[in-house]
Amino acid sequence: MRASEPSVLRGVVTGAAAGIAATLIMDQFLKLTSAGQKAVEKKVKLAQGESPWQIAHEQVQQEQQAEIVARKIAKATGKTLDRDQKKAAGQAVHYIFGTLMGVVYSVSAELVPEVKTASGTAFGTLLFLGADEVAVPALQLAPAPTDTPAPDHLQHWAAHVVYGGSLELVRSLVRRLI
Repeated sequence: MRASEPSVLRGVVTGAAAGIAATLIMDQFLKLTSAGQKAVEKKVKLAQGESPWQIAHEQVQQEQQAEIVARKIAKATGKTLDRDQKKAAGQAVHYIFGTLMGVVYSVSAELVPEVKTASGTAFGTLLFLGADEVAVPALQLAPAPTDTPAPDHLQHWAAHVVYGGSLELVRSLVRRLI
């Protein structure tokens, strides 16, 4: 394989590696930003008179999106998952999806270089719009976008921008190595 010639196989290999790495980076970004956002939201809601129990309940519901997907997949296959299995399956769904999107991006970048526009951040934004804002709510795996607070939209968009930028960075580094 010559580096100057497009290669679907190279796209699959670089995409898998980049997808896993970018998903890990995105997860860490979300953990950091979520902690700060939750603290601020809790203070605001407490000041508005909301009960601590209701605040905690809302935060748990927001964290369970990937687990809901895993539970629905398990139900469709006739299986049930305990609490630990749901959490692990939710993470697996998230990483599999992130890896598959990495492969889609990298194969596309091999064949149509314009896909790399804005160093992957445009892809991250499109992924946010297509997955988080359209597909996930349409499949009833999350509330409708109109029922989601604006800060949550911004945080998830930023996380997808981080994913896309990380995806391109890792893809280009791995591509140089193979």
